[in-house]
Amino acid sequence: MKLTISSLYLEQGCEFSISFKVRKLIRQKLEEHVMQPYHFDEKDKDLFLGLIISTNSTTKRVEVKGPDFDKRNKVINWGLWLPYELIVKNEEQLVPYINYLFDALVIVFEFYNIEEDVIRNIQKIVANEVIDNPKYDIL
Repeated sequence: MKLTISSLYLEQGCEFSISFKVRKLIRQKLEEHVMQPYHFDEKDKDLFLGLIISTNSTTKRVEVKGPDFDKRNKVINWGLWLPYELIVKNEEQLVPYINYLFDALVIVFEFYNIEEDVIRNIQKIVANEVIDNPKYDIL
């Protein structure tokens, strides 16, 4: 199983100002600390685990939707809905974005019997790398 992380914003003007580099680092750390050690990468090699980050103006709390299986494309999709205003009203969106995203990831990976502390450890690694690091500023 391969991991993908993407964003899909359906409401015009409702999106987060977060660099793609942050999502890329999160994917890399999930692969390193979850997908490989728990052998997801060895199961169903033609299958994808798709994490789709989204929001809209009415999303007030973290919501996780799924899993939904797309047979044609062989993707297990999870919708990770993050609270729009709680993130965008912060001068620095990155901190609440990471916090809420990892709240959602805990829920997703709990479905696969991965302990919360594994996901929270990845959250700390990511936060330490990206917060106040100009390399991860939006370009």
